[in-house]
Amino acid sequence: MNEQQHAEDQWIGSWFASPTYEDRTVAEERFEDQTLRMIVHPHAFGSKLRLKFSNLYGSEPVHFGKVAAALSEEDGLIVPGTCRHVTLHGHTTITIPAGEEIYTDPIDLQLHENTDVAISIYIPASTRTSTWHFSPPSITYVAEGNRTDDSGTGHFRNKIHSYYWLSGLEVLSYGDPFRVIVALGDSITEGSTSTPGTNRRWPDFFQERLDREQIALPVSVLNAGIVGNQILTNGPDAGMPLGGECILSRLERDVFSHCGVTDVIFLAGINDIGIGNASANEIIAGMKETAARVHEKGLRIFAGTLPPFGNAPYYTNEKEIIRQEVNRWILANEGFDGIIDFNEGLADPQHPEQLLPAYDFGDHLHPNDKGFQALADCIPLSLFGINPNHI
Repeated sequence: MNEQQHAEDQWIGSWFASPTYEDRTVAEERFEDQTLRMIVHPHAFGSKLRLKFSNLYGSEPVHFGKVAAALSEEDGLIVPGTCRHVTLHGHTTITIPAGEEIYTDPIDLQLHENTDVAISIYIPASTRTSTWHFSPPSITYVAEGNRTDDSGTGHFRNKIHSYYWLSGLEVLSYGDPFRVIVALGDSITEGSTSTPGTNRRWPDFFQERLDREQIALPVSVLNAGIVGNQILTNGPDAGMPLGGECILSRLERDVFSHCGVTDVIFLAGINDIGIGNASANEIIAGMKETAARVHEKGLRIFAGTLPPFGNAPYYTNEKEIIRQEVNRWILANEGFDGIIDFNEGLADPQHPEQLLPAYDFGDHLHPNDKGFQALADCIPLSLFGINPNHI
């Protein structure tokens, strides 16, 4: 696709959550006669939207008795008058076949900046949560019975931190040029240690930064991060199902399938070092293959250096040597369209193998909110043809 494309009306990714396998040690095993209210934070706006639901890892169909979409206020409250019933082929009951993904019918609901969307689904019969996305900073509200039309949250007494079956929200573009950037990575991209319910992941901060520049070309940043994800090894093979399919296995689904995608920001590899015990050469080979496959699709890819992880639970001096070797290769820029030095943005100058204390969530591996802001701030806008001094 061209960097600036003029197209007929088509759907643009506004929000995304990469589907993963169920991990019974974390996920709720079943829902029955309950309503889930999941809150999403759109990055593209318009007057029509549609939802994407996934049952990729299910062995049986999933049945929704009713689905509603509405603009959301704080704490899962719904803006009065904005609730819309969601249909599939004109029907209010929705079934997702085992192993498949579906898009709903278009929904007339005007989305604006800084407005979240509440997706409420009623699950009438006992249903296994086979396909989900573990997201600690996201809050999903659970109520007994069918409460899809409730504007308040009095019946939503339980809170959990995952998306179930919901994997995307798209808005209709009316022929305007646009750019969709996919942030591809692990828990650092997913933003697992950001403050819950506040949308302070680095892709959210980067979207805000782009919006502040008031650029003529609309941009939507999609978060394709998965907690525990690796470039080379699938989560179950590493003993952690919530890590999902490895990046090399999920490129088609989580990157190339998005309508209008033009760019990829690639930040991954630290789990390959810490969990997968991969060598520098193995990680570099995986990065080369990722870049080559992105380029085959006519897209651009920008690689991020691996941030420090000194004193993290899986840190060793030997693994630090591997991280440094991988970063040297990234900075040499063999095969990428540009480099983002995330390591420089987060490192403690006095102890470069460690996160700056002000950016450390506390486990010496993940950033806090300030660290996520720093990651977004160190991305050169010039990589995307944007001059920050043009305003």
